[in-house]
Amino acid sequence: MKNSAMVMQIQDPASQRLTWYKPPLTVLVIKKKDSKVLFPFVQLVEWLVQEKHMVVWVESAVLEDKLLRDDFKLDQESARFRQVHGEYAGVRERFLALREKLVTFKDGRDDLTDRIDFIVCLGGDGTLLYASQLFQQSVPPVMAFYLGSLGFLTPFQCENFQDQVTNVLEGHAALTLRSRLRCSIHRKGERRKESLQAAGSSNLLKPSLQRQLNYVEVNHSAGSNNNNCNANNSILVLNEVVINRGPSPYLSNIDIFLDGKYITSVQGDGLIVSTPTGSTAYAAAAGASMIHPSVPAILVTPICPHSLSFRPIVVPAGVELKISISPDSRNTSRVSFDGRNDQELNHGDSLRVTTSIYPVPSICSQDQISDWFDSLAEGLHWNVRKRQKCLDELSDLTSSVSDDTLDEFDNLKIYDA
Repeated sequence: MKNSAMVMQIQDPASQRLTWYKPPLTVLVIKKKDSKVLFPFVQLVEWLVQEKHMVVWVESAVLEDKLLRDDFKLDQESARFRQVHGEYAGVRERFLALREKLVTFKDGRDDLTDRIDFIVCLGGDGTLLYASQLFQQSVPPVMAFYLGSLGFLTPFQCENFQDQVTNVLEGHAALTLRSRLRCSIHRKGERRKESLQAAGSSNLLKPSLQRQLNYVEVNHSAGSNNNNCNANNSILVLNEVVINRGPSPYLSNIDIFLDGKYITSVQGDGLIVSTPTGSTAYAAAAGASMIHPSVPAILVTPICPHSLSFRPIVVPAGVELKISISPDSRNTSRVSFDGRNDQELNHGDSLRVTTSIYPVPSICSQDQISDWFDSLAEGLHWNVRKRQKCLDELSDLTSSVSDDTLDEFDNLKIYDA
């Protein structure tokens, strides 16, 4: 009998549409560090402030760009810089008229949570990754314009940006919810510290236990290297987390656990744990399949495994992966998150990875399907091949074959038999 609890509910990605519960008032504009982006950047900011009357946030480093300033000694710069500085005189004048109306922030110092309604990225895929890094919880909708090299995650073109942004502000746009991975490193010393604290939770610690606890605290603080990633502090990544052997000449020997159960070990250069969005990045270069960003999954891809049978695998989005250095490994490993925050993973440490509840809502230029396949075709030249000719075009070749040639073929068949 049909049971409602046993019926799978599958959501159509086309049903994901942008809906504003209140008109967006604040917009964060992120641009890549390239002089060619300055003109569209100033043009966009000027339009948002003057026409849409929005509060525009920019990174404080933008105000320090010398091409947008005239309060320094130009004669101390190179001749080439003076020439470029003169070429951007008109852009600089328009920007200086807006400068006092902009709100600035500094990465690592200011918290943007619940302050931004809307994000516009000008550049390549790195600008979208940077926006994801800025918001480690809920992320505002992101509209990415292609001004980079590959542009796999940036579907919008800068031509006629006014109409495109207006449509988005009015809520006429589709959304792709790009899942992120929540990653945290659990250090060996932290688990030992917890066990020591548990041992002395009811009574005062014995002097020997207290000395061990102090030793663990000192060594952990010295080895943490001020990276904000530990058992109590996770980091969200949009593309992938990579574990590799670093400068060591030895193979990485990495154990993989899935929901606490041992799965396998990786002996090779390392391991890539990626989102469906990241499946077209480093994982694709390592031989993994490409997964549509609406698919709830985690992709596990070995990097140059020393095995002929280790293929990339896809696991459900809700599981927790635990990755640790094998006890008999000859070396430690390095771990990085979306290409940032590189740090060492020592023996006894573990990396926990699961799907975050905070995706990145990426605004589509057309829809979820068309944008992705257009990116595959234009960015990666997916399935590009010279078209096979139909039989009608080859009919003249078969008719031109002489009877003598056909007899020779028949003789060859008899000889082979």
